Amino acid sequence: MVSTLVADRVRWRRERSERDRDALRTSFMEYLGALAQARDAFTRAEPSQVRIGRGHIAVSEYGVYTAQHQLELVAPQLVLDRARQATLAVLDFHDAVVAGHDAGSDEYLIAWRAVGEARSRLVEAMQTALRRY
Repeated sequence: MVSTLVADRVRWRRERSERDRDALRTSFMEYLGALAQARDAFTRAEPSQVRIGRGHIAVSEYGVYTAQHQLELVAPQLVLDRARQATLAVLDFHDAVVAGHDAGSDEYLIAWRAVGEARSRLVEAMQTALRRY
């Protein structure tokens, strides 16, 4: 009887761990997808001095903040910190585009690379978090 209880407990822990990992992976994918949608949309944004500094409104339209709030429920602190950095990098990219910097300008390229670097650091933290489960 004791061995059956122990086996059931081990199975329960394994199943719970798999569910937690799946929930974490889903949250990660939703955030990365929303962030990519916002970034891609910003590459096509028209210059507008009025919209500089208002990227947070545009980012929310693509569900980035909603996905980020979901991360806050399940992700470790390092992932949350990196997600915030990635969001800020996308906001900076938005501002570079709406300020009128085109794809060949230094400002655009610097902002674009910053988004890529922030995303890479985020994905690395996400992969580490998933390996822990």
